[in-house]
Amino acid sequence: MPKTNDLWSGLVIACLLLGGCGGKKEPVIATVNGARLTLEDLYAEIPPYYLNTITQEQKIQFVERWINGELFYQEALRRGLQRETHIKEKIRAAEKNILIADLIQQELQNRVQVTEQEIGDYYQAHVDDFTRKADQVRAQQILVPTLVEAQKIRRELEAGEDFTRLASQHSVDPSAEQGGDLGFFFREDVIPEVAKVAFSTSPGDLSVPIKTEFGYHLIIVTDIKKAGSVLSLDLVRDEINNQLSAQKELEELNLFLLELKEQSSIDQHMELLRSSLAPAESVFVPQEENL
Repeated sequence: MPKTNDLWSGLVIACLLLGGCGGKKEPVIATVNGARLTLEDLYAEIPPYYLNTITQEQKIQFVERWINGELFYQEALRRGLQRETHIKEKIRAAEKNILIADLIQQELQNRVQVTEQEIGDYYQAHVDDFTRKADQVRAQQILVPTLVEAQKIRRELEAGEDFTRLASQHSVDPSAEQGGDLGFFFREDVIPEVAKVAFSTSPGDLSVPIKTEFGYHLIIVTDIKKAGSVLSLDLVRDEINNQLSAQKELEELNLFLLELKEQSSIDQHMELLRSSLAPAESVFVPQEENL
């Protein structure tokens, strides 16, 4: 997960690049010499996965950073920095790179498709790659700050309450969104205290509260896969799709580039690279020290 400070810094820069986040709709949260930041602008710049967890303090920090950034931006314009040659060159270079990236993205979206048949064929041809080298466990967990909470929830589970529902309601771990499901993991993938219990517990058995630096964990193992067993296609489908997509993207990008070259007139003089020297005034010649 990105660091909070990096996130907000990135959002402020994005706002400036988009023209100061000067939306036309109300309500307006802040203005700087006529430039406006609306509530819609604010939420449009926050990544979707942060919308449900962002705090009021973080929203205020964003607005304050936007104000600071807008002040710097407007002062730069007032001084006419946008008319300076080196700034224009940087803007042109940035525009060029943005257009190139967007062109490639659009072109590859139209060209690259991975079919279920291709995924299945790759899976069958690379079974060894998907064979477990060690035991794997699948488990659900509930993480709470205190032992009292953990003991209370454990009593509810022993009385028949649904683990998934209680994990969604009480767990402070990100896995709460999946009902506490941690998926399959190897021993080294989780903290030692949890691994010790998870890999010594039978499926369906509820653990006692496990104390770690993060709080108190309740674990229930839902499945165990032994070393030597093969990962199911469903578990590795996304991995295969990503790998095949990356391979196809490289192939299609090279093909696209070849097409552009065939359609274009290109004149190059590589021999100048061998014969040309840097301007004399830019060549550094060490001076002997006066003795």
